[in-house]
Amino acid sequence: MHAVILAAGEGSRMGPRTEDVPKAFMDLGGRTLFERQRSVLAEYVDEVTVVLGYAAENVREDVGAANVIVIPDWEEYDNAESLRRALGEIEDDILVLNGDVVITESVIEGLIRRFGRFGRTRNAVACIPGHQEASTAIRVNDRDLVTDYGMIRGHRHAGLGILHRGHVDAARAFLVDHRQDWYPVIYPAFETEMIPIDAGNHVEINRPPDVIAAQQKFDRMTPDEADA
Repeated sequence: MHAVILAAGEGSRMGPRTEDVPKAFMDLGGRTLFERQRSVLAEYVDEVTVVLGYAAENVREDVGAANVIVIPDWEEYDNAESLRRALGEIEDDILVLNGDVVITESVIEGLIRRFGRFGRTRNAVACIPGHQEASTAIRVNDRDLVTDYGMIRGHRHAGLGILHRGHVDAARAFLVDHRQDWYPVIYPAFETEMIPIDAGNHVEINRPPDVIAAQQKFDRMTPDEADA
């Protein structure tokens, strides 16, 4: 399995934390989000590609052995274009991870295990179950297959999913017409099953208070850093 970390965005709502680095490379308790993601993924994927855009030149030396794709015109697109460009380089099942999401190994392990049981060309998308409309959401039918995605009332999208290798070429062609969209538009377009995850094993870093939420959930930060 090949992981793709989408990290082209600026994260302007994080203020000075992302003044000269992408959000995925800001510090979270002495380690960057990217480093934490790589650590969690290490035992479950064979290769990692990170898609960069904003301030890419400042973090190229910080990606380690990961493959790098840089989108110079990142401001013109949303993250569907980041995924589209990554798909052109990969012939494998693809674990897609938003660059601003922190999850535990148990989430990765559970998602991959469920995906492996499908026995067919079906994608998997992780969601936090329970209907809400504050964040982007997934709607499913009575078989837990995705029927809709967007700023709608539904299960919160957790920023994590697996694209089956059998869908890669078709998904890349589909995304040509959705380059200004969020990449999860692929899930209703291709057979995808929702996999529920525990909210306690997930944090999405969108605003400075989310850093404190990460501390509370993962006990990764010192009190001084949490107050920063």
